Amino acid sequence: MFNNRSIYLLLSALWMMIFSSGFAFAKPYKGAEIYSADATKYGRYVMRMRMAEGSGILSTFFTYKNGSEVAGTVWEEIDIEVLGKNEAYQIQSNIIVGAPRQSTEGLHTAAQSLADGYHTYVLEWTPDYVAWFLDGQEIRRINGGNFVTSLINPQSMRFNIWASTSEPWVGAFNPAILPVYQFVNYMEYYAWNPATRSFTLSWRDDFNSFDSNRWGKADWTFDGNYVDFDPANVVIQNGTLILALTTENATGFSGTVPVDSAMSSSSGNSSSRSSNASSLIPSSRSSSSGISSANTSSSSSIASSNSSTGGGQCNWYGSLYPLCVNTTMGWGYENNRSCISRSTCANQPPPFGIVGASSQSSVSPQSSSRSSANSSARVSSIRSATSSSASSINSGGLNCTAAIVNNWGSGYQLDVRVHNSGPAPVNGWNVTLTFGENPQRTGGWNATFGGSGNLITAGNVNWNGTIASGQSVTFGVQGNHDGSFVAPACRIN
Repeated sequence: MFNNRSIYLLLSALWMMIFSSGFAFAKPYKGAEIYSADATKYGRYVMRMRMAEGSGILSTFFTYKNGSEVAGTVWEEIDIEVLGKNEAYQIQSNIIVGAPRQSTEGLHTAAQSLADGYHTYVLEWTPDYVAWFLDGQEIRRINGGNFVTSLINPQSMRFNIWASTSEPWVGAFNPAILPVYQFVNYMEYYAWNPATRSFTLSWRDDFNSFDSNRWGKADWTFDGNYVDFDPANVVIQNGTLILALTTENATGFSGTVPVDSAMSSSSGNSSSRSSNASSLIPSSRSSSSGISSANTSSSSSIASSNSSTGGGQCNWYGSLYPLCVNTTMGWGYENNRSCISRSTCANQPPPFGIVGASSQSSVSPQSSSRSSANSSARVSSIRSATSSSASSINSGGLNCTAAIVNNWGSGYQLDVRVHNSGPAPVNGWNVTLTFGENPQRTGGWNATFGGSGNLITAGNVNWNGTIASGQSVTFGVQGNHDGSFVAPACRIN
């Protein structure tokens, strides 16, 4: 016969079995997460993604020190998070470190919904800085400081889609919109080489199948999350990784994968940048501003000029890169810069491809010389939380815009964009920046500089002089000021 004590012990044992199995706490909504089998320390992470739209929902890529969640353990994490609320226009950059945890969120607003098409997201992590890019535009950089120096351990790579219970952050979750999906066309990982201070392509995953040697599928959850991660919501279809957020009785994906109009996953593109390639990408050089605040962003990686015979470039899915001279296929590394071979560049669908005459120049893929072609189909500018309004003056087919992207009390950094809105290409450009005070210029990149008094003049270097119709180039300026600073007027000469 059972007495009260034995019944109590039996019920306790049953409760513990149910508790440990997780069934008693299974959630009615299912998300998805994949994580890399290997952890890496430093690198360049490139993803082509189409994010989910909907209040309460997040689509992400992040790096994470495994075991950070254990009580008393130092946390290390770097985030790219797209907020699905408000039509998915906002992307959050963040680093989380320490015990207790400290974070440095930066919120940036794109020019169009990040759920309406695929976009290229890049995260760069080095011993000196962490930087975030969207479609070739640097949206934030943290140079040194506690948030960078505290990232001392290798981290796994992770994608996930989930629904947060924090309404002030992400909005109220509405299950009626389910299912929603995050689509990943490809991912590339470039290892950091401290000797050359550059990135080397280690592998590329085009998601033609699920590589179980590279990735695992999560089957857990965490506090503040409306969903459990379910391996059934990780799907590979049509060369695309699909992460689904569904109800518990409707997991998986049976729809049509949206086509990436600007990045075909055909064999031609895959072969031009295979997972076994060893393309070398120089590191973006950081500015001297020492950014570390939660909502600070800066634009324009520094790239010096080099020799060229023509100024021809490759419009690589909306970003301008130089054409290689000696490399006949894929990406090359010439004149201390990465470049794209003529055959690979010409393989792209219209309106992308070769622009201008032949060129021997090479430039870092993080160069701030960026194309705005096909701007209706991609994000052409980032409006970060701390960026100032810009000043612009139009002259014929060319116009220029000067925007403050960093102001740290006694210094500034400008991003200047020269755009060709005329019907014909322009060969050579020159602009004048008119300041309200002496600009005290201490540096600049992607242009030749002159001027005196309250003026700075800037002209093209040999590899960015040709601007095709509808395209742009950018250059950067930095200097000192006396505590108050206003963006200068920019005039085409």
